[in-house]
Amino acid sequence: MKTMRKYFAFVLAMGLMLSSMTVMAEEGNDTQESGSVSNENKYSGGTVIDAGGYKQFEGSMPGSGDNVQKGDYWWNTATSTMKQWNGSAWVAVGCDDNSSSSSRSLSSEEKAAIAAAKEKAEAERAAQAEASREAVRMEAEAAGEGFENAAHMQYAQAANKSAGEYYNNAVLTAQGIEEATPVAQGGNLVVDGKVTNMTATISKVPVSFVDSVRAAKEGTVLNVVDVQFPSVEATINFYMPGVTDGAAVTAVQYIDGAWADVEVEEVRADHVVLNLKSNGIVAFLSK
Repeated sequence: MKTMRKYFAFVLAMGLMLSSMTVMAEEGNDTQESGSVSNENKYSGGTVIDAGGYKQFEGSMPGSGDNVQKGDYWWNTATSTMKQWNGSAWVAVGCDDNSSSSSRSLSSEEKAAIAAAKEKAEAERAAQAEASREAVRMEAEAAGEGFENAAHMQYAQAANKSAGEYYNNAVLTAQGIEEATPVAQGGNLVVDGKVTNMTATISKVPVSFVDSVRAAKEGTVLNVVDVQFPSVEATINFYMPGVTDGAAVTAVQYIDGAWADVEVEEVRADHVVLNLKSNGIVAFLSK
């Protein structure tokens, strides 16, 4: 559950950051092309919110290109005061001016709309700030655990892998095996007798497969991994540090609910080469 919370917090942070960049890009286009308030509730000096039939500008004084209309409001964030546009000047809300028009008092509905809009804007700003703090915290955690970034950490955690396992396409530890022999794969799969640039992806499996192969086959279980590669058949060189040259290592694959023997082409120091006829879960055993 903790991992999922981290994942969704990270996704929210990234979405908000991308949204912020999109808003700034569109703001510039809207100002240059139409001279009006953009669809992203921004203007040249700050933010625009719906004030019950009027616009409320929050920030510095709106300019001539901000589409200010009579009756619109301006909340001066520098002085924490509100004024209303009477058609020719900004006047304090509820006060008369010397022009032919005068400002009027806000109705209860307008006040409620403004208050609700301000509360919503504050909540959104608080949520964005919290998401940004969480993103920074996750990046620091990722660096501390050996990951290049938080995204990689999320991917690895979803696969129950450490940084070493994630970056080395390996399974170093396995549930149900006290001292598992590491299994990794570095590419160069041989397909139809030719060396290719294909790589077999090595993933962890549930402990039930470890229990299953122990019950079905003799020998010591070295490791059990899921092997996926972009071909029907392939000769795959697995890096297994600790295996000695010519060691009695066998392999079986879980196919249609049973463990079938796999052809072992070669066993040499730190390497076991298998001829696999399909993708799937493979168990390595020693006798």
